[in-house]
Amino acid sequence: MSGTVVHSAILTPQTEPSKHNPPWLFGILVLPYGFTTSVTALLMPYLLRKVGMPVDQIAKISAVAILPAIWAFLWSPLADTGLRRRSWIIVSSVASGATAAAAIFGIHGSVGLLTVLLFLSNAFSGLLSSACGALLTAMPESMRGRASGWYQAGNVSGGAIAGGLVIWLADHAAVPTVAFAILAAMVLPSLAAFAIDEARPVIRAIGPQLAGMFHDLRDLLRSRRTWLGLLFFLSPVGTAAVTNLISGVARDYHASGNEVALVTGVAGGLLSALGCYIGGVVADKMSRMVAYALAGGLTAVFALWLALGPATPLTYGAGYAGYSLAAGFAYAVYTAFLLDVVGKRQHAAAFAYSALNASGNASIAYMTWLDGVGYKHWGARGLMGTDALANGAFGIILLLVATFAGHHWHHQRNEAALPADS
Repeated sequence: MSGTVVHSAILTPQTEPSKHNPPWLFGILVLPYGFTTSVTALLMPYLLRKVGMPVDQIAKISAVAILPAIWAFLWSPLADTGLRRRSWIIVSSVASGATAAAAIFGIHGSVGLLTVLLFLSNAFSGLLSSACGALLTAMPESMRGRASGWYQAGNVSGGAIAGGLVIWLADHAAVPTVAFAILAAMVLPSLAAFAIDEARPVIRAIGPQLAGMFHDLRDLLRSRRTWLGLLFFLSPVGTAAVTNLISGVARDYHASGNEVALVTGVAGGLLSALGCYIGGVVADKMSRMVAYALAGGLTAVFALWLALGPATPLTYGAGYAGYSLAAGFAYAVYTAFLLDVVGKRQHAAAFAYSALNASGNASIAYMTWLDGVGYKHWGARGLMGTDALANGAFGIILLLVATFAGHHWHHQRNEAALPADS
């Protein structure tokens, strides 16, 4: 047998350290991800309803289209191989934008094809998130909070602002114009990836590369840091589940359509972005476990305001404005703490980030359902009270965990194993 090593197209980054990227850059790179959410959750249901599709059929399309939000970690290893991660950001943005635009063009066509196109758009968008997450893990530990804050600010504000703009555009422009506008909006921000400072990848043999990825994943699953992190990520803290239901309870507070549009749209998005920035700064100044627990208490305060305040538009507007700010704070701290758990990984950073992030998405799903149960039994006050109780109680529990686990965490923070080259 020959001793020649057969190389493949699988690549791995060089291990030499590179200069860190500016934290604000991640606020731009994530914009296509937020835009994809707006297309799936807002624009397409609006357009499909305009052409006469029944709401139940629209719901089926949307349910399938958003599945990649949960399962994107299955194909996230692509962002750990082949191209630089900045290249994956551009590729995934272009692909996501192209499939979204094709879905808009095909608004009058086959329901099956439309569903597949929207599913693919979200799948490619999930790959973008994986690539961004891997790049975030490479940030210096002292700057991960701010980078996380900018990343989540771009995500929530991009989605909120785009949501309002695409609905307006759908009422004032032809379908082809809307499609091309969406494509441009999703591709142009990704070009900021050219500004990413990233080590040049080198070709390696398939065997050592796969062995390195397996070593990373095995280390992640065996680490006490991971299981401690999952206790936080799977808790109700940081889910901000009320944001998924707030427009549906406007009548309970006698809020007008204009107030709902303002509070849940651009204003809510900007306040969440501000909360993200504040949370990112705080996460770089104190224990991220403690900050995570405090996010639960902050969220509970405004949920309690909505639960106990008079059923007026003022309670609705002021309460949700504060809740939006708290939600942004929680999102930033969540991402910063997740990066701590992942650590710096040479071979499987994208997969590790996406797999742990899936647990956070799962907690949002069950808390949205639980808040809905609260509404079913006790109305809007029950919904808000359920959210306040869950965030407040688990915020206290996590604060106790952070206090007792803090010493151990301090010594292991940012210590993910880097598999040796083989």
